[in-house]
Amino acid sequence: MSEKRRDSRGRILHNGEMQMSDGRYRYKYLDSFGKEKVIYSWRLDHNDRMPVGKKKTPSLRELEKQIQADMFDHIISNGGNLTVYDLVEKYISTKTGVRPTTRAGYNTVLNLLRKDHFGAKRMIQ
Repeated sequence: MSEKRRDSRGRILHNGEMQMSDGRYRYKYLDSFGKEKVIYSWRLDHNDRMPVGKKKTPSLRELEKQIQADMFDHIISNGGNLTVYDLVEKYISTKTGVRPTTRAGYNTVLNLLRKDHFGAKRMIQ
């Protein structure tokens, strides 16, 4: 039977977690678009001490819980690099049972956003 992966302090690491050679912890996961994302933290658990000279940040396990909760609630973490056009398109796709004239108005807005530079701006900068 294979051994469980452990960090330098002997703690068992979960799937996707690893400890790097400089002591930082890394968590690798797939976002809602199927792209591989990575987060880092100097602490594995909230009880760990921060290394001297490092800015206090949430622990890796706290960040993992937040990511998993966001994925469960279908929330795109950090805006997901969505543009204004993408967000409006996503919003319009949730509308069902609208009249054809309303749908035509939605398409007009989408066409304007597609042509204008404002539609290409990222939601979170």
